Amino acid sequence: MNETGSRKGRQIFWIKGNMDLFYGEDKTFDIIMKEKKNFVFIGEAGSGKSEIVLNVAAMLAAETGKTVDLFDLDQTKPLYRSRDLKEAFAGKGVEIHYQDQYLDAPTVVGGVAESLQGEGYTLLDIGGGHSAARMAGAYSHLLSKEDSIPVYIINPYRPWTRTLGGIDGTMSHILRSIKLDRIYLLANPNLGYTTTVSEFTEGLNKLNSTLDGISTYSSACVRREIYEEAKSKTDKFLVPLDLYLTYSWVD
Repeated sequence: MNETGSRKGRQIFWIKGNMDLFYGEDKTFDIIMKEKKNFVFIGEAGSGKSEIVLNVAAMLAAETGKTVDLFDLDQTKPLYRSRDLKEAFAGKGVEIHYQDQYLDAPTVVGGVAESLQGEGYTLLDIGGGHSAARMAGAYSHLLSKEDSIPVYIINPYRPWTRTLGGIDGTMSHILRSIKLDRIYLLANPNLGYTTTVSEFTEGLNKLNSTLDGISTYSSACVRREIYEEAKSKTDKFLVPLDLYLTYSWVD
């Protein structure tokens, strides 16, 4: 499905043949936030995507005072969901939209098209599931405009983003499902809420090695508690994250 294969013993990757795929490699994420109003966040389970979506929504609301709509379309997991913070984030100026699910049946959330065309910000949290991506593909005619950008969250510690093949398979399948042909890479190397600075920098090194000769990324996310120390260890632009989705029973 991701068009990987073998030719004379070498693996052929979809992303290697689409070098225009990666958007704004030289643009830090703070610039992206100023340039765009619609964001589609993609990432496999455990990438930290939902935490990033919540943080970006809160930052946009606080810094601009504009309406921020966050649509939770992630249907791949029962925990660590944006929707769980609906009431708390209403006080931050962020409206979280979702549709209740019955078991694993796909659901459609209303109001997406209206928000994408509105004056405020729209954030779609679609996860790594293909069903959610296909539903988001219904809005590809709006998401392909210059005011919109899909953001792929890469956590090099997760199983399907440890190798170029894993990244290629997930990214190509999701982009085809959502019917888009460009993406912005945002790193989020972490092993959970206890991640150390050394683990963070090791994750960056892993990702640099994996993407060598293919693409680069200008920005990475790090939890706020280690932000200052981590900032001195890399030339990447760092986005400090508050961890909203850490449950009391995790320990």
